Amino acid sequence: MNPSEPGSYKRARRILSLSSVVRGALPVMRAAVGNTAVLRIAMDPHAPLVEVNPIAMHRVLLKLVENAFQAIRQPHGVIEIGVAGMTSPDHPGCPFVRLTVADNGVGMDVATSDNLRQRLLEPADACGAGLGLRIVHRAIRAHGGRLQIDSHPGQGTTVRIDLPAAPGQSAVLDPGARGGEDPISGHRSK
Repeated sequence: MNPSEPGSYKRARRILSLSSVVRGALPVMRAAVGNTAVLRIAMDPHAPLVEVNPIAMHRVLLKLVENAFQAIRQPHGVIEIGVAGMTSPDHPGCPFVRLTVADNGVGMDVATSDNLRQRLLEPADACGAGLGLRIVHRAIRAHGGRLQIDSHPGQGTTVRIDLPAAPGQSAVLDPGARGGEDPISGHRSK
């Protein structure tokens, strides 16, 4: 499946827990960061289900973790990944799920952040730095979601992805989501 093909994100969509995507990607994420960074995982067991292409979401998550890993330039790097059910104060009847990937890396200044946001809007055939994040942005928009980036020099970067809950979903109990515990290492998150 080529994500640049029109409609490819709609094919193979399933209703699932975003926490299951995180759990499924943990071995690959652990291998990618090795001993250079600590992965902290926090998953809301009551987050609503989402209707997504699981392969696309897996790729999105891996790309964000890869970007976070590349930004870490210190011996005590931390990458935090979270899944939480949310409701908007403006639209209380429209629940959504937030996937957050945050790092304590070098961060970006305002000019760099603004340039990155502008590059997200460039055509799909553009190349160069930021291409991976442009693909992430395109995938999230194709799923009806929203991408937010907050970054500060020396303080790291936080990427938030908001995806609408699947139709008819409010909150479910995901027995595999452990509140704040990384199921691989058993470490607790903050």
